Amino acid sequence: MTRFTPVALLLACVMVCAVFGCGGQSNQAPDQTAEQAPPPDVAPATEPPPMEQAAAPVPPPPAPAPSRSHGTIPEERQAAQPAPAVPTTVTVTVPAGTQLNIGFPAELSSETAQPGDAVVATLKEAITIGDRVAFPAGSQVRGTVTDVKAASKGFKDTGGAISMQFTSVVAPNGHKSTIAAGFSKVAEGSAAKKGGIIGGSAVGGALLGKALGKSTGGGAAVGAAIGTAVAGTTKGREAKIKTDDVIQVPLEQNAKVVLPR
Repeated sequence: MTRFTPVALLLACVMVCAVFGCGGQSNQAPDQTAEQAPPPDVAPATEPPPMEQAAAPVPPPPAPAPSRSHGTIPEERQAAQPAPAVPTTVTVTVPAGTQLNIGFPAELSSETAQPGDAVVATLKEAITIGDRVAFPAGSQVRGTVTDVKAASKGFKDTGGAISMQFTSVVAPNGHKSTIAAGFSKVAEGSAAKKGGIIGGSAVGGALLGKALGKSTGGGAAVGAAIGTAVAGTTKGREAKIKTDDVIQVPLEQNAKVVLPR
């Protein structure tokens, strides 16, 4: 007959418990675990969502639209109203009657001069209008011979005469201004008096005719020249303009001169 020791009885009880009692507990364990712990792939409620942790940079707000005033944007107003340009020059008027004191670099004579010859005189004194120099000293006064009567060519009894007209003044810096001026001169007398000079190109032809005994019309100025010529006994002498002569020639019209501001 088999005898059961206490150790054997204890082992038998453990096996029975394992079969019947412990199996029920193991069947409930998964449910209790599900109730107590969330699935591994569910994040805790306290953690911020992934998008908030790696948020993209916020773009700057769009630029405001250009404001309009009376239907015109600022760029259009600026283009429609440009700043006025600052003048770089100023115009000066030299009045008619202004005397130009001129001299010639070479002698001129009624014996050799011909109508149409170019003449260039030098301005001896500056012409100033207000605080501006309109014609600087040393400027060239340019013109042409308009009429000549030579004593050696049929005018021995009265002497020679010469007329010329000036049309421009050229400053030393090259700036050119238009003018209208002229004069005529008759021969010097035997008493070494200066030959008569009449300013004004308009009387040039009349002067030469009257002074030399030709009837071509004329006025009081022409008569004065005739008186000078006769008083100087100009018979057989040529009209000459020497290099040391300073002749005053009046402007016949206003002259406009453009100067830098």
